[in-house]
Amino acid sequence: MIYKDKVFEGEELKGQDFGNSEFINCRFIGVNLRFTSFDKCKFERCDLSGNIFDITSFSECFFPETNLSNLDLGDVNLRDCDFSKVMAKNTVFQQLKQGVRNDHKKFDLKGENFQDADLTNAIFVFADLTDADFRKASIESVVFERCILKNTNFTEAKIGGVNFNESKIENTILDIEGFISYGNSKGFVLEK
Repeated sequence: MIYKDKVFEGEELKGQDFGNSEFINCRFIGVNLRFTSFDKCKFERCDLSGNIFDITSFSECFFPETNLSNLDLGDVNLRDCDFSKVMAKNTVFQQLKQGVRNDHKKFDLKGENFQDADLTNAIFVFADLTDADFRKASIESVVFERCILKNTNFTEAKIGGVNFNESKIENTILDIEGFISYGNSKGFVLEK
């Protein structure tokens, strides 16, 4: 099914299952996505920002040029999604234990693609970002709290002000520009 230039509001998507659907230039305004699942769907140039997801599932979905800003993904199940070219400013990537608002479980984001994404001020909590790709992404002022960053690629990423609070970093790729930008944001000065 293809949905183009549609505005979704209220309860119309609650409890529905979408498979192999395309959403093009769609807006989701105050939508209740409780018990809603999306499998192999594409959201192109859509606006999902500011909505509340409650036991929502996205599996093998693609979000090119879609706005996912100001979201808390604590009650969202994400599996094998492609976040390249997405805007997810101020979004919290976390998984909460069911029924507990302040207790996190490990968020599996292994191998996820965040190339060319704008993740400014986003927060990743207790996320396994092994082999994740952040090439050319804007991750300025992003917080990685208790994350696993193994073989994660930050080549050509805008990385100023990033915080790697209690994260495990191993074989993570950072180009020289990113290294200098990160150092400058922490108060270091490069001497010639």
